[in-house]
Amino acid sequence: MPLLSAILIGFFLLSPQLLTAADALPETEIFLLDLSTDYAEPVNISTHEGYDNQPAFSTDGKRIYYSRADDGQTDIWYYDIEGSLNIRISRTPESEYSPRPAPHENKLSVVRVEMGGAQRLSLLDLETNEFNNLAEELSTVGYYSWFSPGSVALFLLPEPFSLILYASKDEQVAIAESIGRAITKNPLTGDLLFVDKSASPWKITAFNLATREKTVIAKLFPQHEDFAITAEGTLWTALGGKLYNREIGDNNWKLVMDLRAYELNNITRLVISPDGTKMALVNSAALKKQRTP
Repeated sequence: MPLLSAILIGFFLLSPQLLTAADALPETEIFLLDLSTDYAEPVNISTHEGYDNQPAFSTDGKRIYYSRADDGQTDIWYYDIEGSLNIRISRTPESEYSPRPAPHENKLSVVRVEMGGAQRLSLLDLETNEFNNLAEELSTVGYYSWFSPGSVALFLLPEPFSLILYASKDEQVAIAESIGRAITKNPLTGDLLFVDKSASPWKITAFNLATREKTVIAKLFPQHEDFAITAEGTLWTALGGKLYNREIGDNNWKLVMDLRAYELNNITRLVISPDGTKMALVNSAALKKQRTP
């Protein structure tokens, strides 16, 4: 996984899939939080020393897919919420990141880092465990988000990281550069939401495909790029160990809960279940010492 030789902590949090086997992944844990109660205690669902990251709920909300590293290589796992079980899905010499339910029957989409270093969007068949690359001509995919069953928003390397909407090799829309890793769709308007990092403060920005217009909908806290949105259109973000939300159109973020009492002091990624009752969030700890090749 090539690209940078000198890697700073901030970049670790941005693109862990760019690391080589000799580089360290951040120490991260995934927690599940019940949003339906005022005083919920976050539950560590990954319970694994090392890198557990990039959670995503299944479409029925019963599973949380995530990427887990063992011996310098990552595979896809899921947490069964009802059974409180962690179950491995993939076991390959390649590394897989960013598992998401795909708009294809019984398939997950992932960013797959091939042995030669190419990073491609791929579909994993959950019945056969076979992978099938999408957008084969694009080998620098960092992150992505499904926009429709036939199109996907892609975060492409190298810097300045660019965002495109991809339907086919001949049907692509360039959207922005200098973007963050959080990409999603506004369930109310259908706009594509991304983080514009071209100037401070970083901003959650909406892209309307029909008009090609971009509109700032919220400013983020300094040097923070992660956000989520509920089916009702409520935005969520984090600062340290505190969770905030706001309605689109509000001027300020509102503090919802402080999780520092549970030793969550550096919340990064966060995702919300389809029914809005649960949140999966990632807490980043200190970086591991670098491994030797």
